[in-house]
Amino acid sequence: MACQSATSDPDQTEKTEDVTAENTLLFVGTYTPKEIEVDGKANGIYVYEIDNQTAALTLIDTINGPVNPSYLAFDPSAEYLFAANEIADGSDAVVGALSSFKIDRDSKQFQYVNTVSSAGDAPCHLIVLPDSREVVVANYVGGNVALVPFMEGGQLAPPVAMKQHEGSGPNAGRQKAPHAHMVKAFPGQVGGFVAVDLGIDQVIHYQVDENTKALTPLTTTAVTPGAGPRHLDFHPSQPWCYVLSELNHSIEVFYYKDIATPFERKQIISTLADTSNAVAYPAAIKIHPNGKFLYASNRGQTDEENSIAMFSIAPEDGQLTFLGVQPTKGNFPRDFEIDPSGKHLYAANQRSDNIVVFEINQMNGQLKDTGLEYKLPTPVCLKFLSL
Repeated sequence: MACQSATSDPDQTEKTEDVTAENTLLFVGTYTPKEIEVDGKANGIYVYEIDNQTAALTLIDTINGPVNPSYLAFDPSAEYLFAANEIADGSDAVVGALSSFKIDRDSKQFQYVNTVSSAGDAPCHLIVLPDSREVVVANYVGGNVALVPFMEGGQLAPPVAMKQHEGSGPNAGRQKAPHAHMVKAFPGQVGGFVAVDLGIDQVIHYQVDENTKALTPLTTTAVTPGAGPRHLDFHPSQPWCYVLSELNHSIEVFYYKDIATPFERKQIISTLADTSNAVAYPAAIKIHPNGKFLYASNRGQTDEENSIAMFSIAPEDGQLTFLGVQPTKGNFPRDFEIDPSGKHLYAANQRSDNIVVFEINQMNGQLKDTGLEYKLPTPVCLKFLSL
């Protein structure tokens, strides 16, 4: 499927040097036609090569495979690509799945390997645990997390462990049951990860047993009741964690000690201006590689609501200062990603079928439109891979 780009501004191009590492690829997870609530339009996983001078994208491949490869993850060696096949049909049967692809880094070719059950419906996020051959997946409709090993060659094995979340939240429309929405490796903890559950307003701390592969919940961190936590990010060098909530458009700043201890809340801040009457439903949160700035995507109806919220991070205590919002020039920014150099932010607008590129001011964290825009259907997730 052809993708079109706007011509970049000549002045912008002249100022941009060494934008990304040489031979950097951008993988885009998408919705294809089968999904219970989303009108998917895409053909699979789209792969772009990035121009290391201009930040421009060139489509090099579309990886076909099972439906709705929405969220993506690489193994630590970057030899394999895994996709959460976000499927739920409303029946009692589990139809959610995970798929595996092998990456030939020299030829930039990609080969489908296999697909297995995710042990729950609508898997919406996954990670590969560092220094392991284990995928952890969050099943949104299933309300659980599962552990899925993979073998040499990237072949996925059936799930070996699953933990069902229990409970509900005060928002009757969105929190009648658990909804695991994200998993994230815990910094410096072998086999440790956290799961963010929107339905029960909790971050659940897990440890994987190296011998039995059992999933053991160690403790939980509670967020504001009814907030609906969706994603989180850890600071790259300090013991600070930032939890983004979808239902009250907020970020809660926590300090952490270790994986077995609940986080300590230090701040709650909106992803919109204090004076705003807008309503937004945040989706993604990312910290700049330099640790000085944090970004979160808002989703809604207006330009203010379809935006990237920008924050500075105080170096002494990690608390956030709101810097404003940058409209994403599209509708429903489901995900965004910062390139490996930290110079550009790519925003994926799911409902307007486009990716828009912004330059990051390295001094103050503000975003500036580069004029680069790419059309592709229903983008959901962005992942960079430096070859």
